Amino acid sequence: MNLKDLPESTVKLVSSFPKEHAGKILKLALASLQPQRQNLIKPIEKLAIERNIPMENLYEILSVYIGIIRLFVHSTDKDFVATLADLGFPNDFMASLPFVDNRKELEDTFFVPNYDNFRNVSSMKWRIDISLLNSALTTKTPPSVILSITLKNGKSYTIELNPKAFHLLRFNVARLLREMKCLQLN
Repeated sequence: MNLKDLPESTVKLVSSFPKEHAGKILKLALASLQPQRQNLIKPIEKLAIERNIPMENLYEILSVYIGIIRLFVHSTDKDFVATLADLGFPNDFMASLPFVDNRKELEDTFFVPNYDNFRNVSSMKWRIDISLLNSALTTKTPPSVILSITLKNGKSYTIELNPKAFHLLRFNVARLLREMKCLQLN
């Protein structure tokens, strides 16, 4: 989800979501971004029943939290807070997010632990994923490219990229292969 095109109504929906349930949504968003994808349908349904909120609203809130996590990972603390403020999120909502003060811990726990395992890549597949949240966001939700990497030890990882990042990765891999071929010929 591209947060820059977020409607004000969605910002209000996410901001008004009770803080006691926001932690659960945050955990679900973090779990959805992990390489070992879990089936999150039952926890989402349970939260919808507990909170008495429509599933479509809950999915919309979850997608915004996933977008916020992605924004946090790909920006500095100052840019992260400035972007959320520009989008219209209130200060108390931003203060309730456990990101800025815990960057190192979050990166070490959720995003870095499996990097050493990528030396033994067995296969890589990709596909284009187009997500439709609701009619208001259909035109504003860009497609994403899903990379599935299988290692020689049998573990499988899934990485989600926007199209621009995928093409940059593809270009750099092709350039690297060309340079290796030139070195081999010399």
